[in-house]
Amino acid sequence: MFTNTVANLEAVEEPSISETVVFENISEHGARLIVGRRRPAGERVMVVDAMTDFRTAAEVVYCTPCTSGYFALGLKFR
Repeated sequence: MFTNTVANLEAVEEPSISETVVFENISEHGARLIVGRRRPAGERVMVVDAMTDFRTAAEVVYCTPCTSGYFALGLKFR
């Protein structure tokens, strides 16, 4: 449903730190996103897609280098 969909990712502790991200895949338990900045495991974030009225809290599980300065980010929904 959300594969290759663009959304916003916001840090819960600092909502001003947000970025546009792309869903690589999603399930009822979590998602894998492509992001432009490294995020630490354990960071709490909000995933927001205004187009589909989707908003959910998540926790960063992993963040690994991907391609050309981007990172693959694994999230577990809370």
